Formats: sequence, C-alpha cells, structure tokens
Amino acid sequence: MLLWRRWPKCAAECFRHRKVFPWEVASCPFSVFAASAQLDDSSGDEKLNSAPDHEPIQKRHRSLSTDIVVQTLRCLRRKPAVALAYFKDTHSLGFHHDFTTYTEIVQILSHSFQGKMLVSLFCEIISSTDSGTPEILTLIADLRKTCVTSYVLSFAINCLIKAYTACHDAQATLEKFCHLCRLGFVPTVWACNFLLKFVSQSGESDMVVTAYDQMKCFQLTLDAHSLDIVTRSLFQAKKADKAFQVWVEMIETGVKPDVHGYSSFVIRLCDCGKYDLAYNIVSSYTVLQEITKEMVPIEAMAYNMVIDGLCKEMKLEEAEKVLENKTKHGSAPDRYSYSYLIHSYCKMGNLEKAWHHVEAMVSHGIEINCYIVGYLLQCLRKLGMTSEIIVYFQKFRDLGLRFDGVLYNIGMDAYCKLGNMNEAVQLLNEMMAEGLAPDKIHYTCLINGYCLKGETENAWQAFEQMMKDNIKPDVVTYNILASGYSTNGLVSQVWDLLDHMMDQGLEPNSLTYGVVIAGFCRNGNLSEAEVLFNIVEEKGIDNIEVMYSCMVCGYLCSGWTDHAYMLFLRVAKQGDMVDQHSCLKLISGLCRDGNVEGASTVCSMMLEKNVVPDVVSYSKLISAYCQTGDMHSARLWFDDMVERGLSDVIAYTALMNGYCKVGRSKEACDLFEQMINFGIKPDVVAYTVLLDVHLKETLYRRWQEIAKDTRSLILRSKHKTWLSNMKDNEIEPDVAYYTVLIDGQCKAAYLNEARELFDEMLAKGLAPDVCTYTALINGYCSQGETAKAEDLLQEMMDKGMKPDVLTFSVLNKRTMRD
Repeated sequence: MLLWRRWPKCAAECFRHRKVFPWEVASCPFSVFAASAQLDDSSGDEKLNSAPDHEPIQKRHRSLSTDIVVQTLRCLRRKPAVALAYFKDTHSLGFHHDFTTYTEIVQILSHSFQGKMLVSLFCEIISSTDSGTPEILTLIADLRKTCVTSYVLSFAINCLIKAYTACHDAQATLEKFCHLCRLGFVPTVWACNFLLKFVSQSGESDMVVTAYDQMKCFQLTLDAHSLDIVTRSLFQAKKADKAFQVWVEMIETGVKPDVHGYSSFVIRLCDCGKYDLAYNIVSSYTVLQEITKEMVPIEAMAYNMVIDGLCKEMKLEEAEKVLENKTKHGSAPDRYSYSYLIHSYCKMGNLEKAWHHVEAMVSHGIEINCYIVGYLLQCLRKLGMTSEIIVYFQKFRDLGLRFDGVLYNIGMDAYCKLGNMNEAVQLLNEMMAEGLAPDKIHYTCLINGYCLKGETENAWQAFEQMMKDNIKPDVVTYNILASGYSTNGLVSQVWDLLDHMMDQGLEPNSLTYGVVIAGFCRNGNLSEAEVLFNIVEEKGIDNIEVMYSCMVCGYLCSGWTDHAYMLFLRVAKQGDMVDQHSCLKLISGLCRDGNVEGASTVCSMMLEKNVVPDVVSYSKLISAYCQTGDMHSARLWFDDMVERGLSDVIAYTALMNGYCKVGRSKEACDLFEQMINFGIKPDVVAYTVLLDVHLKETLYRRWQEIAKDTRSLILRSKHKTWLSNMKDNEIEPDVAYYTVLIDGQCKAAYLNEARELFDEMLAKGLAPDVCTYTALINGYCSQGETAKAEDLLQEMMDKGMKPDVLTFSVLNKRTMRD
C-alpha cells in the first residue's frame, strides 16, 4: 500500500523534472504503472509480492489483455491525455491494439473534444502499415452507433478530414471526402471550408470547382466563407465568369455574404475588368436592400471601382446609376466618384453633363481640385471653344484654386491660339511667381504660338530663353520651330536649325523632315522641298514613309498631281507605302484631273496593303468612271465598296446618276430599291436623280403612247408621289429637284404647270439658279413664246446671274428658227 499511496507524487515529480505533460508521455513507462495501481484491488502485500520494484517493466505487458486495456481506458475517460498516453505506452511495450481498444480511445477523445489528439491518432491510423490496424471509416461508423449527440460525431468527422489533409494530397483528400459522404456521413460547414481551403492552396482552380460541385451534389451546407474561398480561387486563376456563376448559384441557395463579402467580390470583378458583372452585383444588392430593408452599404471603394470601370468603358448611364445607389444607401458621394464621371463626359465632349456633375459635387460640399478643372478646360479645348477656355480659366483662378503647371499650360495654349501672346507670356511669369518652374512643354507652347502668328524672331527668342534656363528642347520643339520657319519661307533658317539640332545631339527624324517639306510646299518653295527630300532619301532614315507621304502631299498642294502619282508608284515599287491620308488626297487629285485609271491603281494598291479607302474616295472614283461612261468599272468598284460595308447615299447617287446619263434607267431604279432595302436613307439628290430617270423614261419612251389629255395628270401624279415619299423621309425638295420637275413639264409642253412650279419654289424661299431659268427659258422658246423667254433672261441677269453656254445656245437656236 505504501507504493500505491506514493505513486501519484512520484509521477508528478517525474513530469515536473522532465518538463513534460501527460499527453506527451508516450514513451514514459510510469503511466502504465499509474493506471495499474489505480485499478488494482489487492492489498499492498499482495501487490508487492506480485510486482516487486526490481522486476523488469517489459514483463508487465504479458499480464495485459484487451479487456484489461479497455477497462483501463474506460477508467481514464475523464483524463483523455493520460488515456492516450496509456494507449501509446501499451503499444510501445508490445501490446497489439485491436478494433475494441481503438474504438475505446476514439470515443474517449471524441467525447472529450480533444481535437489535436484525435487528429494525431487518426493520422497514425491512416498512415499505419500494420495489417492489424482497423480501418478508420469502420471506427467512425462504430462511433456513430454509440454517439448520444450529433456534435460528437461531427467533431470526429472534422478531425478525420483534417487528418486526411495531413496525410494525402488535394486529389486524394477530395476522393476520401466524397467516399465519406457516400457512406452517409454529413461533414459540417467547417469541414467543407477546411477542405475547400486546402484544395485551393494546391493552385488547381478546377479541383476547387469540382469540390464545390461535389458538395452541392451531397446537399451539404455552405456559407459565406465557402463562397469566398471558391470565388477567390477562381479569381486567382483569372476565371471571373465562373466565379460570378458560382456567386449567383450560392446567393440563390440562401447564402448571405456580409458587406465585406459583397465589397470584396465586387472589387475582384473590377480587378479582372468585369465591370458589367460588378454592376450587376451592385444592382442586385441594391434590390436586396430594398426588399429586406437591410441598409448596410457596400464599401465606398467597391462602388468607386465599379464607377471607374464603367466610365472607362464609357457606360456612363450605368455609372450614374451606381453613384445614385451609393448615395441612396448611406455611402456619401466623394471626389473620386464625381471625378470619374466628369473626366469621362469631358473625354466624350459632353460638357453639359460634365458641368451637371460638377454642380452636384459642389452641392455636396466637395471641393473642386485642379484635376477636375483640367478635365473641363481640356473638354473646352477639344470642342474648339478657345475663348471659353480663357473665361473659365480666369473664373476658377479667381476662386482661389491653386493651379498646377498643366492648367497654366492649357491657359497659355488658349492665348496662343487666339494670337494673344502678351497674355500667354504673362501667364508664364505668373506661374513662375507662384513657385512653379516652367518646363519644355510651356516653352514649346509659346514657340508654337509665335510661329502661328508668323513672329519667328520672337519664337527664336523664346527658344533661346529656354536654353538659358537649362531646359533642353526635344524633337517636338525643334519640329515646331522648323515648321514655322519653313511655312514662313525662311529657308536658310531651316537649314541652320537642322544643324543646331544635330549639334545638340538630337538627330532629326522623319517627322522633322516631313514638316519642313510640307512647310516648304505650302509656301511655294517646292524646289527646296525636293532638294531636302533627295538629300534625306539618299542618306536614308527610319520611317522614311512619313517623308514620302509629306512629299506626295506637297506635290498635290502645289498642283503637281502627276509628280505625286509618279512618286507614289516609285515608293510602292520599292515595297513601301505612303500613309492613308496621302493616298486619299492622291485619289481625289487624280479623279479631279481625269486620271481615273491612276486613281483606280492607287485604290488597288491600298487594298493589297490591307488599307481600305474611305467612302468619299470610293464615291469619287465611281463618279469619275461614270463621267467617262465606263459603267462596268464603276459598278465593280461600287460592289467592292458594298461588300466592305462602306456604301452610303452619295455612292449610290453617283452610280444612279451614271446609269441615267447612259440611258440605263432600270439599273438606276434597281439601285434606289437596293439602297432602301439596305436601310440607307436617300437624300434629296438621290430623289432628284431618280425623278429625272422617271421623267425621261416617260417623255422619251412612252409619251407618244399616252393620250394627250392624261399626260398632264401623269406628270402631276409623279410630282405628288415623289413629294409625298420625300415628306415621309423628312426631306425637303431643293432647287435642283424643282429644276428637274420644271424641265419635265416644259418638255411635255405644259408651260403653265412649269411656271406654277417656278412660283412655288420662289414662295418656299428657294432661289432659282441658272439651270432653273434655262429650263424654263427653253420651254418658252420651244413653244414660240420668245418674249417670255427674253423677260426671264433679263430677270436672271438683274439678279446678278450670268447666262451660261446652254442658255445662249437655247436662245440662239430659237432666234435662228425665227
């Protein structure tokens, strides 16, 4: 009995000196003796006789059995750490635990909610290679039979899943999890989230989605944390659309993220550029608030990111709705929200809407900063409202707003464009007085202003001052000064400037030579432009196409279309190509000079380089072919334009007019119908051309077949039909339209009706031109009413109009007949 009584003190002393705790004594043999001493009912003498102190400890396990171990563990239920130590000690002494002893220790640890110990035990069982170790799921199944409450079983399953993650990779753990669910075990939300987080750490977003899908199939309960884990993994994998899909699914199942969850999700969508989806989330959250009356606002940062993203995509109405919702649900508007909208409206040139938000911003007590003023002034500059820039620049400055260098530059640029260089210089001095140092942009602005006024000496003085202030000019500065010199005919100064530029270590680029060549050509110094062009071409330069383009435009500006075309062909033969602007100007010049084949060649070469001419160039080429009567080529280019989706009413009208001139009225009418079917609204010119077609067809082909009494009715009917059609399309007839009608009536010998149309035109405020007068004069002459014809001629001349060749031809023919 002495040994039994002293044992607890000895065990405690052992633990104290070794600085260990009962749950850390797997290798300490004292735990076995402690348990045995507490269980033995024999007397102290018997105990001493049966277990002398010097007997080897290893022999003690021979007296152990499964029943004894189970009984011992049951007695240690309230001491789970000691029970686990005893369980491990007996194993280390050679005792082979079976299903019964494992079941007992699992129940002890589960009922006492010893998570670390239970996870450790499960890990040993899972990792065990001993064939005698029971299956872990069998132990869990047995635990389910004996659990009084579901909490114990759920706790054990949580520990088991945690043990799986410690022993297996993500794929194997997910398989074990699914097998556990198929056996009827229901993991808790904590277990699901622990697994989702473990799988997400593998970096396999597809596996995270698979785990989520499996949990849905097993109808497991998920929460906002689950949603965050899954969507965060998808965002990291750049799968924002899938993340949004998961979000919607879980929201529909009743998952309610908190305000931080909503905000975080919105921010992640914006980070991925999915502003439309973010807008949908914000809108749906707003609706949810209105239904549930849960007035917990989304974080201001999330709202601002959505507004910023929508503004970048120029979806400004949606951005305004987000701002409205933000204000409505308790989040005060700030400078950032308004700034995004103001900047975007200024960018698109909608000054009215920009000012509206500025006023709203001020009404909320938010101060305007220099950036917002800059947006407004830049918008005014974009709209060409230079004078208004000065007005508002002074207005904001008078409000005491501190301006930065950018705003001063905008003001200086406005004064320079207005030619008020004194005010521009004064602004520069004011800026320096405010402690702001001017840079090359400010000086370049002044130089450009002086060059625009032709004050090249002042421009050079500003350039020298810039150098004195140790501000090094860049290529842009030199280009502006070179353009000013060349445009004003200062040839020698241009060459000196190019030398000065190279002395400063700056090599003139293709744009430098291009602006000089363009300036020479504008001032009539074509020979100097050619000299510079030949020098640079021989020397070679990067991006020489820029210089080629400038030289082509220079030739065209000087009226040398053939030289421009020859240079274009030479450049194309070398494998280069002038820019689109130069090509289009060349096409226009060639069509104007009647070189339609040359214009066609330029168009063909552009298309070979995948550069598509614009509608105007197509129309000019088609019209040029129509003027030569080559309707086949005109139709080929028209069809090419239509296939590229570039056709418009001008091109249709040009081709219709061409068909009319060669007497192919049916093709002209078919084109008109095609234009209507394609949704292209005809203009008054198109109606005039088609009216001319119908009148000529009626007069020259079928007029003799129609009874004389009905001819006037037919003409009047056509006139009313076309006017009604034009009215439906909100098109008013013009002078050319009335001229066609008057000419038709005159040729049909209905002079009274022709005169009525002439008077109707005057009543509408339309001034007849020479063609109108000539048509009516021709009508009077054809019917022998020379006096009326002469009166009309005098009336026309009294109005300052000179008769053309056709007018005199009509009168001469009539005089000869008389």
